[in-house]
Amino acid sequence: MKKYIFILLLILLLCSASIVLAVQLSFNSGQLSEMMKYRVDTDKRTMGAEELENVLVRASGMAFKRPGSEFVDDANSTSNVRLIPFEYSSNDAYVIEFGHEYISFFRTTE
Repeated sequence: MKKYIFILLLILLLCSASIVLAVQLSFNSGQLSEMMKYRVDTDKRTMGAEELENVLVRASGMAFKRPGSEFVDDANSTSNVRLIPFEYSSNDAYVIEFGHEYISFFRTTE
């Protein structure tokens, strides 16, 4: 009886070892449409993604999280407010808020 259990476990182990996971290293083709999903005659299918959300794809194929925005502060006024980007140097950048009778400065971070 123990011999049959051992053989059964060995068969199950060999069957489970045959499962191969594919690793996708490149997303050069970007997001593919539903029509491309079952095409096997093109290499673009292997380099594309079914869905890309909040990511950008570089020319080298790497996908990375897109830059976003950050809530800093409420506007001081409910009237017309204008935001102007101002870059002092490559390391110092600001956003200037112009409102009714006031100006606010916000330093941007990278």
